[in-house]
Amino acid sequence: MAMLTPSAVHIDAPLTNLTIAFLQDANGFIADRVFPKVSVSKKTDKYYIYNRADFNRVGQVQPRAPRTQAPRVGMSLSTDTYSADVFSLATDFDFDTLANEDAALDIRSAGAQMLTHQLLIDREVKWATSYFAGSIWGTDWTGVSGSPSTNQVRQWSDYTNSTPIADVTNITRTMQLKSGGFKPNVMVVGKEVRDVLVNNPSILSRLNGGATVTNTALVTDAKLAEIFGVEEFLVMETVKNTAAEGLTEANAFIGGKSAAFYYRPRAAGLMVPSAGYTFTWDDLENASGHGITIKSYRGDYLAIDGVAEVLEANLAYDHKVVSSDMGAFIATVVA
Repeated sequence: MAMLTPSAVHIDAPLTNLTIAFLQDANGFIADRVFPKVSVSKKTDKYYIYNRADFNRVGQVQPRAPRTQAPRVGMSLSTDTYSADVFSLATDFDFDTLANEDAALDIRSAGAQMLTHQLLIDREVKWATSYFAGSIWGTDWTGVSGSPSTNQVRQWSDYTNSTPIADVTNITRTMQLKSGGFKPNVMVVGKEVRDVLVNNPSILSRLNGGATVTNTALVTDAKLAEIFGVEEFLVMETVKNTAAEGLTEANAFIGGKSAAFYYRPRAAGLMVPSAGYTFTWDDLENASGHGITIKSYRGDYLAIDGVAEVLEANLAYDHKVVSSDMGAFIATVVA
């Protein structure tokens, strides 16, 4: 006897209350959180730099006898430049596809989010290239698996022999001397480094109750900042896919296995130094460095080719090292 089945009485159709898009958590992006932004009205320009040595020099102050003049000292200036490039990405939609779109989809909105997400990941990669690598900063150390020598530390993944707290104390003191008195106040690590630190016995022993690997406690980023003596502890958790379209994903953490230390002020201003600044070209139409703006293009010149709309995302900025002596870097600090 023929009986109806569930598949016979229903034709599958897309849900109208669910779609899935893999957008990473915005909290994992740190490129706009480390250094202050400097809003600029021109794509390129210069800024002044006072000579640091003139301000810290000793031995020039002298006793002054009555009716004599105070000893005279001077100061010198130099300049540097920035160049705020415009970074863009676009996608388009044809008339037929837009007209045939299912109710659950909003491909224009999805397209804008895709462009935004890719620009944020690209900015994160450019941030790491500009600030989070060797041969950039005045203090440049390396993690090793064996006994460390000058400018080396035992990799923090060696839970028996490593000394991450002492290492950070030493590298920050070295940077403070080299920079003329500026102690790093922000620490940035790759995701893999944080995962090692939260299980390192020397870190766990500093927590209330003397936690151990087997008797763990909650290790927050705020607690790590306190242990390492910085104002903020940031983790580069963003993942990048380096595979070309059509190939299997090749995912990796942008931050890698390194750690960096920077001095940064609360805000940019006159006579305010920093390891780095992000110059944002805000007078460029719809391309503010403080956020990504989406442009929409429609018109007959597109319709000739069957294109209904082009969406374009723009972001204009320059990641600039301002003082290399105000940064320190440890490469391969974990195995």
